[in-house]
Amino acid sequence: MILKYKKETISIITMLAVLAIVFSSLFIYTGNWPPAVIVESSSMQHGNNFVFGVINTGDIVAVKKVSSFTDVQTYLLARERGFPSNYGEFGNVIVYKNYVLRELVIHRAIFYVEGWSGTTPILYGNNNPSWLSIQGSNVYITDVGYTHQNLEVKLQNVIGQEGFVTMGDNNFANRIGGVDGNYTIAADQDTGIDYGSLVNTTQVVGYAVGYLPVFGVLKLWVTGQTEYIPQASNEIMVILIIVIIALIFVPIPSFRSKKNSDK
Repeated sequence: MILKYKKETISIITMLAVLAIVFSSLFIYTGNWPPAVIVESSSMQHGNNFVFGVINTGDIVAVKKVSSFTDVQTYLLARERGFPSNYGEFGNVIVYKNYVLRELVIHRAIFYVEGWSGTTPILYGNNNPSWLSIQGSNVYITDVGYTHQNLEVKLQNVIGQEGFVTMGDNNFANRIGGVDGNYTIAADQDTGIDYGSLVNTTQVVGYAVGYLPVFGVLKLWVTGQTEYIPQASNEIMVILIIVIIALIFVPIPSFRSKKNSDK
């Protein structure tokens, strides 16, 4: 019996040591502490269901620190270059301090406004692709995202500011800002998410550099933040808990033990 408890204790200590090594390595790589965040809302989901490869509610996302806006590959830059594609769409997903909601928000960086020519925004890295146009203070981007909608970004309320225009992938799914002709209004700066304010570099905690699906669901269960968790994520988390408990507490007969019993 004592030997059994000893093995269980060793297993638990080993798991804790592995977690400590993982988080220490993430801290060294990302430059952030904590080096990861747990996604509490559905703002990056492509719909209401779990989609592998997309950031879902309950996922744990590693966040790499940035020192300049040029560290972030926006949707505009990535689409012009053809890469990178992250979590189902062009460009980096950033985590930033939202002063309207007074919480961290994880959304995609669409483009960076680096200056103004009168009331016309100057977009960093804009090489005038066929799918982007600027009319006055408005920016129009065609065929955006997994839903292939056209995006209209109204910037009249942020004239003179510099910073990122951001948008959650789920904004398109719900069309939270409405439509204007053939264009959907869904950027954070045109909705209640971050209305009237561009995201400056000092607000940016970092950009997503990797994620662990589902494992953050356990924390959301504990805190009661279960509203946006996809059903599949709940089911996968239950299965993972059962497997982990089984690995720790269910004895696995070894070949040596079987050999001795045969004798």
